[in-house]
Amino acid sequence: MKTNNIKKLSLIVSGFLFVLNAFTQNIQHDSVKIDYNKLFAYCLDGNITPALNILELYDSQKLSSKALKFKTEFENRFKYAEDKSDFLEDRKSPINELLKIYRDYWRLSLLDNSKSYDSLLMRNLSVFFSSMYKLSLGTKGILQEDTIDVYLKNYISLFNFHTTGYGKTGKYSDLLVWKTEKDTVYKFSIFDEQVITPVIFIDDFITIGWEEYASLGRFYPGGWTTKEALYCVRKAYDLNSEDFLIDYLCHEGRHFMDYKLFPKLTSADLEYRAKLTELSLLKKTLYEITENFIDNANYESDNGHSVADYCVIRDLSKVLFKVEFEKDISRWKKLSTEKINKSAYDILKANTKALKKQGAGVEKYIKK
Repeated sequence: MKTNNIKKLSLIVSGFLFVLNAFTQNIQHDSVKIDYNKLFAYCLDGNITPALNILELYDSQKLSSKALKFKTEFENRFKYAEDKSDFLEDRKSPINELLKIYRDYWRLSLLDNSKSYDSLLMRNLSVFFSSMYKLSLGTKGILQEDTIDVYLKNYISLFNFHTTGYGKTGKYSDLLVWKTEKDTVYKFSIFDEQVITPVIFIDDFITIGWEEYASLGRFYPGGWTTKEALYCVRKAYDLNSEDFLIDYLCHEGRHFMDYKLFPKLTSADLEYRAKLTELSLLKKTLYEITENFIDNANYESDNGHSVADYCVIRDLSKVLFKVEFEKDISRWKKLSTEKINKSAYDILKANTKALKKQGAGVEKYIKK
């Protein structure tokens, strides 16, 4: 999945893996420079407390008006006992009551990720749908996940909206709801591989999930893949840019093919292969994307994207620099794009060969 000037995350919905790419908006420099890269890396890893701690270090009187506005809005959302931001008001719609349930769950989870609040979310959704549809909750007082998924989709469709249904982006349950869709078909090549895939452009969002909530709208899913089609958040892309043609289309195209080749492959390995595909093709934005991978790399993360970022940089570092993990982007920039492209493609081919040797039932390879 892709996001406005961000990194990349994974979403599992109704048994399908949806890839969320993150892309970051241009953030102007401040009088005192806020370390936005580090702050948003924590946000996208679903851990708000360290991000709040970063903002605490900055003297409000020394910040530019833009930076102070961001600091104030971020603290209004996360610093106090309750959300004081305009999140719900800005997205006011017929599903506000449902969105409030998710907002409260996201906030709890992001501020205290030492434990899971999934059961609380399921219970609150069960009460919501049982009241609406006159359902019996039985002795456990909670609906099954697949039942929640059915009623969630039914509820959203009442207003002619669309949704991914009940599922997760990384470690948190998510809610994506939009109004419009436009179908098309793309035919393209990834080296010697020919890809023909439906692409559904989606727009007019009510909510784009917890990434958007955590980052004050700076980051959000830009697209994802199912076994049937690629979904693209239209406002996220210039359709003639590398961001769309490679970071989105070829990234998601790799997933689309891998779902058939390796149907049980888990998130980190799928992302690893898609990110190597990007680095084997990018020209104009190669160093920028490489730096994004370095910044978001975390081998111990529960987020498949962060694990994949680490493993991609690790494996390329061994080939290009003969070190375990090269984090200095200035050293990468001394290499030609052609050299990085070729090394990434060679690693991808070796990975494909290794996975095929294990068979279609392979589930993971890069992280032992």
